[in-house]
Amino acid sequence: MKRLLLLLVCASACVSGLAARAAAGGVGARVFIVERSSASLAVYDLAERRLLPERITGLGDLHHATMTFAPDLRYGFLATRSGQLTRIDLESLSVAGTVFTSKNSIDNAISQDGRFLAVAEYVPGGLSILDVATLQTIKHFPASFKRGDQEMDARVTGVVDGLGNTFVCVSIEAAEIWVVALGAAGPEIERRIPTLAAMPYDAMITPDGRYYLVGHVGTDSVSVLDLARLDAGVRAVSLRDPAETFVRTTPVKLPHMASWAVARGQVFVPLVGEKRLAVVDSATWTFARSVPLRGHPVYAVRAPSEREVWVSFSGDADDSFVQVVDTETLAVTRTLEIGGRIYHMDFTPRGAHVLVSANRDNKLVVVDANRYEIVDSEELRSPSGIFGVWRAFKTGL
Repeated sequence: MKRLLLLLVCASACVSGLAARAAAGGVGARVFIVERSSASLAVYDLAERRLLPERITGLGDLHHATMTFAPDLRYGFLATRSGQLTRIDLESLSVAGTVFTSKNSIDNAISQDGRFLAVAEYVPGGLSILDVATLQTIKHFPASFKRGDQEMDARVTGVVDGLGNTFVCVSIEAAEIWVVALGAAGPEIERRIPTLAAMPYDAMITPDGRYYLVGHVGTDSVSVLDLARLDAGVRAVSLRDPAETFVRTTPVKLPHMASWAVARGQVFVPLVGEKRLAVVDSATWTFARSVPLRGHPVYAVRAPSEREVWVSFSGDADDSFVQVVDTETLAVTRTLEIGGRIYHMDFTPRGAHVLVSANRDNKLVVVDANRYEIVDSEELRSPSGIFGVWRAFKTGL
């Protein structure tokens, strides 16, 4: 009898512990961090402010891996450079299905209605549309271009979800923007719009879903497409004022465009090889001015309030620092030393904290965004991309 009572007490305590954990954390508090060197995802619980013991492993080549989330927060979807797409159960933190869409994929996006997943592919090239429920490919759009008389495969990148239940992406060698409609008859490429310059290597959509911005290899201008006025075509926007005195080093390639911040009617663009942010007026799509920085910027991340943009850097002398830019005065207001080789940053939804991956230090760092102080640090293995479940509710993420 005593033994039975002891078992009942232990079972009750176990259930209570699980219930307390679910109440404190739960799916809505979870953040997934890519551990590149071990092909795994670590999971951080914001409510409990701790790293969970569960790790999700066997995920493939996680260089430039991207993760999207279903609107009902049932599953997350991780696309990798090895062409592997993994569906992850956000509650049990386990793999709920794996498929290979290609030999090398670069981006993924989930549709507004949560029914379709798009995966952009480098090899063999193209765009695959999958059914979220079954993970079956329901349509593959091959990409190609002509070199002389020879037809060749083209890479596709920059895929995002657009308003009106669409996907938008760019074909690199073909120099085209694709708008894919998800109608009753199934996915179809609704428009193919040429870019103004060759080799569009990446793209992004503004948070309101209105504009699609495309960067090009070897130029310091971007192509901008108004998704509400497709017939108007693409316009070129320079990232430079000829009157400015910054040393001109036309970027071979700008940072990946998910690192561009849009705040207060302005786009803040990190420039490779130059110690400045370019600021573009998004009402007129003209260059506004530059913001001088301590080093070569990589990521520019806006605070949810849009009052600040936080900037990270490349180079051993600068890559442990973050500079905070005031979006009204366009001045650097703070310089914070956070951790070696910062690979990624993201604000929590209401802007209270910033999560930072310090790759060289093998740490996830949590910064209080109001006091500019580190409030937590967790040991990880080669951390890079940070994906909070709140991305499920944002266009283009």
